[in-house]
Amino acid sequence: MKINQDILHKYTAGQCSAEEKLWVEKWLENDSWDSIDENKAVAEEIGQTIWEKVSSDTNKTKRISWLRVAAAASIVFLLGFSFFYFEYDALDAQSFANESMDQTKFFTEEHYDVLLSGNSNASIDLIHNKLIFSGDFIIKPKRDFTLLDTEDNTLIFKAGREYFISDSPDFGRIVVFQKSDLAFLPFNMQLKIEEQFRSI
Repeated sequence: MKINQDILHKYTAGQCSAEEKLWVEKWLENDSWDSIDENKAVAEEIGQTIWEKVSSDTNKTKRISWLRVAAAASIVFLLGFSFFYFEYDALDAQSFANESMDQTKFFTEEHYDVLLSGNSNASIDLIHNKLIFSGDFIIKPKRDFTLLDTEDNTLIFKAGREYFISDSPDFGRIVVFQKSDLAFLPFNMQLKIEEQFRSI
């Protein structure tokens, strides 16, 4: 079949039969121009129309594939974010109490360990970054976090360290010391803390 201007007009108008369409597409893939009927020249605007159609179809394909990639990435991001957010929220609000007068009580949690002295309690809320307590306790974080106490003091805790926390009238305010800093307290306070926490 010879490709001529009439066939190309029919092709761009979408009026070709299946066989004619096949021949035109085969001709478009051919690099040579020897199959064109030499009696009738192909109008330049027809060739331009065909290439514009091919170009727009290619752009649509590219847009669709990028949209799919972006959609997939968004879904993965949302799933990861929700897993991280809800994982920590479900586990990080705990309350501890020790009603014994002379015995310490040990608690282990996913993000920290707590050792309460006698007649002490603590509520540690990592969701809202709040610390409410009375008495004395030691906390050993397993990850970094920051808490606000009832007096709006910002308390920064680092993973792997041990902290002594007290609201004892002996100090006159809420105090937080790293275990290594207790050596700098007056000797009588060191003895009192050692009596409370025999393991210190």
